[in-house]
Amino acid sequence: MSLKRGVRGVISALGLVALVACGDKDTATDDSGDGPAVNPDAPTISSFTVICQEYSSGDTYFLWEIAGQANDPQGAENLELYADLEAYRGGGLIETFEGLVVISRDGQIVGSIREDTSGLSCSDPSEFLFKLYVSDVEGNVTVGEVQGA
Repeated sequence: MSLKRGVRGVISALGLVALVACGDKDTATDDSGDGPAVNPDAPTISSFTVICQEYSSGDTYFLWEIAGQANDPQGAENLELYADLEAYRGGGLIETFEGLVVISRDGQIVGSIREDTSGLSCSDPSEFLFKLYVSDVEGNVTVGEVQGA
């Protein structure tokens, strides 16, 4: 193999890595060698739940409630204020809620949406998988996943 061809191969490989690392929703992942590299600057999600509750306040309605806790290596105040939530059923994406979830300055994750406006039936909450995309001001992103309850 010529030096020119070897350099071209390395440059091609680096270009591929850059494409993977610069996507819209880069995620922090495992650095054990078994998967993609972990970004040490990415936020973390220590807890995350999505539950559906029935409420009777005048009329009866169901509300999906999103709660949890996030942090960032540079401090929770470095987290972006809004996070995106995706809902999956049967392995396929069925709904994206952009900016629905709020991250407080201390990292508390809070959000809610009514069943009748979300399109997500509460008849069997566990049929849904939810993904939460939390980012920091530098653009580092981590994804939390949880089954509905």
